[in-house]
Amino acid sequence: MKFSFYLFWNFLKSFALISIGSVVVFVIIDFVGNIKMWLLKGMDQVAEYYLNYLPYIIYLVSPVAIMLTAIASVGAMARHLEISAMYGAGRSPFRVLLPVLMSGVVITGLLLFISEMILPDANFRRLEIAETRIEQRKNPRIKEKHQFVYIGSDHSDWYFKYYNGVTKKGERMSLVLQRDGKPSARYDARSIEWQDTSWVLFDGWARFFALDGNLTAQKFQKLDVGKQTGVLPEDIINERQSHEEMGIRQISRRIEILKRSGEDTKKMETQLHFKFSGPVTALVTLIMALSLSHKYKRGGSLSHQFGIGIILTFSYYIVIRVGVQMGENGILEPWMGAWIGHIIYGTVGLAMLLRSFRL
Repeated sequence: MKFSFYLFWNFLKSFALISIGSVVVFVIIDFVGNIKMWLLKGMDQVAEYYLNYLPYIIYLVSPVAIMLTAIASVGAMARHLEISAMYGAGRSPFRVLLPVLMSGVVITGLLLFISEMILPDANFRRLEIAETRIEQRKNPRIKEKHQFVYIGSDHSDWYFKYYNGVTKKGERMSLVLQRDGKPSARYDARSIEWQDTSWVLFDGWARFFALDGNLTAQKFQKLDVGKQTGVLPEDIINERQSHEEMGIRQISRRIEILKRSGEDTKKMETQLHFKFSGPVTALVTLIMALSLSHKYKRGGSLSHQFGIGIILTFSYYIVIRVGVQMGENGILEPWMGAWIGHIIYGTVGLAMLLRSFRL
């Protein structure tokens, strides 16, 4: 028990130090690379940018940090024959390394939590700060539309002369509700606004179509249509227009909207699956690193282990990115594109670890 705690604490301290060092280096390189942009902005914006960038940096560097940590801490203990002594005392390799493996599972869970609960909001604020006037012209973030039709679902169709996604207000709009494929109501309003949890129409006419063909109409100054449309403001114009700014629920809802519009959803579906598969990178990297470092080998050095670990980790990243691109382009199924890198290197890592147990 004491050795397990000692191994766990040694691994945790090394991981914290390496992670902090990796984050600092990442921030310095990024700051220097974007120095021209920061000269045009105030220090408060720079500080806010990197404060919101920090969760994403941690998410990115964690797999590399965990690989370096495993080789540095576990490898050093193996070279000092501390782990070999535990093997000689009758403990199985799996039992000895279990605290480190459980640490990898916990870190993977934390990365999934960060990806879902922290990254979407942080990335949204970061990208808003970093967006320059040139970027706005080249790749504008859509915040308003003119004269467009939106198909909300099988039972609601919208027309807007103008709609602003920031203020959640529209002008000169029409809403047609349907029941069993037939119009049941139509609302024409001078303006529309999202208030709290529902759409509110102002200054218009409401027309209701009965099943027997009769039509009734009434004028209104203010009318709350509630949630009967099933449409939210972000469905019409979503301020968060990239997957990095969305959580799992937001991406799932965006996929539904794109499907109703007949648009290709492979990119979003792949990114939805990658929300679950991305954090697994840390655990797979840890397994590969442990297979290289937990046994003492004469003639072997930490630099040799670091070299192999770096090659495996970065080739792993390359395969992940290739898989995601293939999923987004429809060459692979979205789930396969998101998971293929983890399946390949997870299998390789487990095979390496089991082989090292037998040697």
